[in-house]
Amino acid sequence: MSHPARLVLASIVAALAACAGRPRLPPPPVTPVEPPRLVVESFVPQEADALGVTLAVQGRIENPNPVDLSVSRWTYQLQVEGQPAGSGQLTANLLLRRAGAVPVTVPARLGWANVPGFLAMLATRQSVAVRVSGVASVRAPGGAIDLPWAADGAVVLPRLPAVALRGAAIREAGLFQTVVELRIEVQNPNPFPLPTGRLAYDLSIAGSPVAQAASSSLGQVPPGGAATVTIPVRFSSVGAMAGLVTGATRGSAEVVLRGQVEYGALGVALEARAALGR
Repeated sequence: MSHPARLVLASIVAALAACAGRPRLPPPPVTPVEPPRLVVESFVPQEADALGVTLAVQGRIENPNPVDLSVSRWTYQLQVEGQPAGSGQLTANLLLRRAGAVPVTVPARLGWANVPGFLAMLATRQSVAVRVSGVASVRAPGGAIDLPWAADGAVVLPRLPAVALRGAAIREAGLFQTVVELRIEVQNPNPFPLPTGRLAYDLSIAGSPVAQAASSSLGQVPPGGAATVTIPVRFSSVGAMAGLVTGATRGSAEVVLRGQVEYGALGVALEARAALGR
């Protein structure tokens, strides 16, 4: 080995020896973080409809630390009259400035279909007690911090629509087919519109069934308003139905409508009678 090569090798060995003998520096200490303070200030039901209501839980988070933090997620659980009524979670990217406070609003959705005994409650109650509780997950040096929170309040229940049969008339009496039109009126007592609904029904005329397990859509109903929908019912005029239709055109055969009306989670049993007209 030449003299220059021996000098290079000696330099490398000396450098490695120096590194091996040098003490390793400890990792920088983790700055201790004090949990932020979450203060719930109000519980506001809003955006009610035929499917549910949004509960806006409002408050603030105070960050006492000398570093910025952030909220990454909200979770919530709902109870109605002490019974579980659903849960959910929301992603977030809420910055918590150092030594500051920030207002927060957590929207928790309560679905009427998740409320135990919902339809029975509508017959006897105007409002129910609701508790919303959950956790705010805060990103912090050293790991996440969970901030529990809870809010209690009352929620006004929706009211069931009123459904009535306003008339039935023969619109077509052909050799093979008869068409009877039903006029259904729906009154909406709620401050929100009813969405498109559905009527599932059985229909009989003069004691004879002419439609079973039938269904029809019902149009939207404005807040505090009413709407009337005409439903055509077609059935065969052959055989015994021919005599039935003939008798109905000469007299006042009774129409009996039985079924279920549904607008979102609002369901109404329907049993109505009317004289069949022309």
